[in-house]
Amino acid sequence: MPLISVPGGDVVGLPKGRIEKGESTVEAAVREMREEAGLTGMVLETLGTISYRFWAHAEKSRVNKSVDFFLMLYRAGSPARYRPEEVDHVRLVPLAEAEALLTHDGEKAIIRAARRRVRDLSTDGFLAVRDPLTRDRLIAAVA
Repeated sequence: MPLISVPGGDVVGLPKGRIEKGESTVEAAVREMREEAGLTGMVLETLGTISYRFWAHAEKSRVNKSVDFFLMLYRAGSPARYRPEEVDHVRLVPLAEAEALLTHDGEKAIIRAARRRVRDLSTDGFLAVRDPLTRDRLIAAVA
């Protein structure tokens, strides 16, 4: 599980970011994972959405933000290839240890959802993937 440390603080979180014009949430998640963690993954399914408010210093106002999180299958890359202008540090940790290291409760809940889904997938294999198109892509990828 890649965890990032963000610039200017002691926050440890999951890779995430803004959706660029013309991009789907899935495309944004794959791009942000590559930019912030140096990893490429294949989205398996949605894990959940968290919404929160924060003070944006640049805009000098409160911002409402919703973030969709996805379970991804690792395909390639290395945390050594992250963009330093995006994050201060990236580290890979076992999924079982990630929750204790995260700063925000919403992201801890996402990790719990990921652990449940990984357990289901470990038990039932690719048949447990809910989306039939993704399931077919996975089966083809390992064939």
